[in-house]
Amino acid sequence: MAVIEQIMQGMEKGRALYDEINNKRHAGNVRAGAAEKAVDTAGTETGSELFLGDNIEYMNRLMAEGYAGRFNMIYIDPPFFTKSKFNASIDLRDSTGKTHKIHHLAYDDRFDRNLEYYVENMTVRLLMMKDLLSDEGLMWVHLDWHSAHYIKIVMDELMGEKNFVNEIIWCYKSGGSGKRHFARKHDTILVYSKTGRYYIDVPEEKSYNRGRKPYRFSGVEEFKDDYGWYTMVNMKDVWNIDMVGRTSGERTGYATQKPVELMKRIVGSSSREGDLIGDFFCGSGSLLESAQLLGRRWMGCDSEELAVSMTRRRLCSAGAEFSYSSGTDGKAEEGRANIKVHSKELLEDGRYLYSCSISEFVPDIDTGYIQLNDRQYVAEAMENDPLQFVDYIMAGNRMINTDAGRGTIQFIADDNVEVIITDVFGRGYKAEIYQDI
Repeated sequence: MAVIEQIMQGMEKGRALYDEINNKRHAGNVRAGAAEKAVDTAGTETGSELFLGDNIEYMNRLMAEGYAGRFNMIYIDPPFFTKSKFNASIDLRDSTGKTHKIHHLAYDDRFDRNLEYYVENMTVRLLMMKDLLSDEGLMWVHLDWHSAHYIKIVMDELMGEKNFVNEIIWCYKSGGSGKRHFARKHDTILVYSKTGRYYIDVPEEKSYNRGRKPYRFSGVEEFKDDYGWYTMVNMKDVWNIDMVGRTSGERTGYATQKPVELMKRIVGSSSREGDLIGDFFCGSGSLLESAQLLGRRWMGCDSEELAVSMTRRRLCSAGAEFSYSSGTDGKAEEGRANIKVHSKELLEDGRYLYSCSISEFVPDIDTGYIQLNDRQYVAEAMENDPLQFVDYIMAGNRMINTDAGRGTIQFIADDNVEVIITDVFGRGYKAEIYQDI
């Protein structure tokens, strides 16, 4: 089948699925009208939230709750149609103390190697994002050479050619090269408005004079640094920002992690403080963390446990307060996590100071996601030191910083607090709490 035919059929199927979702919501959700009125009066002041699950399910819920047209900016870093799998990595120690880097699946971007299916999946999601985007908002779609040209056609059709704003070229040094082509060292970010009445604050950048010498033109303000003379101009659409390096402090180990500097530029140029930002393929949370640091409200989701776990940890470390929910709530848990409480002291505010420790932790690890040659190290680590699989602990809505769950854990919380222990693969376990006092 010809490429254009696959794109057109994919869009047609995506539109049909979008219509089906909307029809079901309008027919079955009798509380939608009341929800919209609630948002009109107070909903725009609600806090940020993170969701684990299918973004179609999440966006459909947001629509039912009256968030249509409420998002001031939406950014997504969706699958690129690379036809590949992407890994994340963690470090585990064996019985001798030697560290081994374990590689496991982060997400699968194969889409059955079918362009029509990829376009269908993107079309239905982009249409839902268009509904959520405000009339003054911008949508940023981050892609690369695998799919940018396909999705440009889709976006022209869905958003309107006249609403195309920019094609941002993000250049970086990292990545491979080959002898049969020039090294591929950039991503493409497509930027579209919904109505043409969009907000943008283009930052300035240095533009060095020819020869780095002063022009001395009348009325032109010039500056000089160690590299020579320059003027300040509105930023161009080619951005040179380094990728997250191997030794970078912000590195999470998640495949395709985007740098906070890039995300801050996007958030800062197309939203104001207090605006509502959406990211429905949030990955390890770079965009949501940047929105938090810049004083924006945000809502985000991802379907991968590992991605959402990393995002949750980053946001808690950034001091964010947010609600968390999961499309998998209510499903049976595997594995075991037990907490022993050694002391529980009542404080003046009615809460308690807990002093406790992990008495047992047996995570449920799906070895099918782990590379074959790494599985033996995982098995040995489970046998010798299962506590090293602890990533972080949540007591209520607060993250507890621990050394892999070792030693005494102290936190302040309400009586009968729920404690969740999350493993290094992103899976959470509700801990059974035992009193030892």
